[in-house]
Amino acid sequence: MTAIPTHRAAPGRPREFDLDDAVRDALDVFRQRGYHGASMVDLLEGTKLSRGSLYKAFPDKRALFFAAFDLYAREALERLREKLAVGDAREGIRTALLHYAHVSAQACYQKGCLITTATGELLPDDNEARARVEAYYERMRALLAEAVRRGQAEGLIDPRADAEALARYLQTIIQGLRFVAKTGAQEGELREVALAAMQALRPH
Repeated sequence: MTAIPTHRAAPGRPREFDLDDAVRDALDVFRQRGYHGASMVDLLEGTKLSRGSLYKAFPDKRALFFAAFDLYAREALERLREKLAVGDAREGIRTALLHYAHVSAQACYQKGCLITTATGELLPDDNEARARVEAYYERMRALLAEAVRRGQAEGLIDPRADAEALARYLQTIIQGLRFVAKTGAQEGELREVALAAMQALRPH
């Protein structure tokens, strides 16, 4: 399985600030403005750092974006793991889908998804971005497939179904919610999609 790369600052460079805090602040800027829309001025203001301090850890906007992406991906996967662990497998998957319906609707008015940002703004031509996005989706599908197999063992999902195919289907639904929300779909509409997707998991 491909690991999501983790940014490390160059060794021996002095730190006058907390690197994790700077990355988290930059993450907020990228979520609000996107990759191309976020200028270095925006990032300097968002992180409250001097240009010199920021460049000690990150040579350019691209490096800072990838550090923010890695942080976002790790936390997003951990949230998915927590949602899928709620109750039995079907309840866990339902909880996860409804969570994505909610955050997708909120993102239209607040902050966006960095996975969607990287996919929409940098793919298919950026190989480094592609590697990160593919690694994220691979781990996402692994968590979903694990939940499907648990449901099959519990007798709540058709044991004859292909767990990997269902995981890819659920991943597509989740990412589809993100993009459809950008067209102005309301949370209630997204919840209907999430609940309709559960029909594909019903036992036979």
